[in-house]
Amino acid sequence: MSSCITCIKIGDKFDSQYVNKLYNMVRLQTDAPFYCFTDNPTDINPDVIVVDIDVSEYKSWDNWWAAWWKIEMFVHPILLSYDRKIFFDLDVIIHGDISQVLDHDAQFALVYSTWKGVPFKIKYPNKSLYNSSVIVWKDASNVYNHYMKSPQQFVSKYAGTDDFYHNEKIKRTALPHIIYSYRDGEKPNQYNSFEFRKHKSIALLHQEPKNHMIDKHTHPIVGWWI
Repeated sequence: MSSCITCIKIGDKFDSQYVNKLYNMVRLQTDAPFYCFTDNPTDINPDVIVVDIDVSEYKSWDNWWAAWWKIEMFVHPILLSYDRKIFFDLDVIIHGDISQVLDHDAQFALVYSTWKGVPFKIKYPNKSLYNSSVIVWKDASNVYNHYMKSPQQFVSKYAGTDDFYHNEKIKRTALPHIIYSYRDGEKPNQYNSFEFRKHKSIALLHQEPKNHMIDKHTHPIVGWWI
């Protein structure tokens, strides 16, 4: 089964080092083609396959931000020849074996947020327990087709793609449980733990502080962000 790795860099939230370091971390474990969809390819490693994108039309939409472009990525022609597509947010840190993700066979799989749990689900029934910092998909054209029914309305209505999938009843399955929130841990009530969980493989730095903001002496996990 042919596979590729993808990421998205839009705007100035992340600079090129985030793309380059993600590429380096991934390259330690796979030689699958690595694509970056971006509106600014400056200083990106030449070994990364850069795909130029134009998001200017979306910037005037109420509530639009870069995560929404993931849905466009699902049907991009350059990826259609691959059986399995694997996406990583730029602010992940890979510090363990990710073969379970690289080999995962699913139509559309996201991270199940084990750090939120049942209390979160009860308190926030309209919020998603799935997180799209890591995605594995084979064919997610149904997600794109549903979104295209009323894209501006969906963008305005939901905080992001995760809540869109949840409330619009998009079928998702869970990725292997080797992924955790660096800030919030791997189970409920670990908020603000900032613990390097060596038995896991991928840390999500999906809130601040971001990777470049933390000191490697107090946060040794940064040593894996190479």
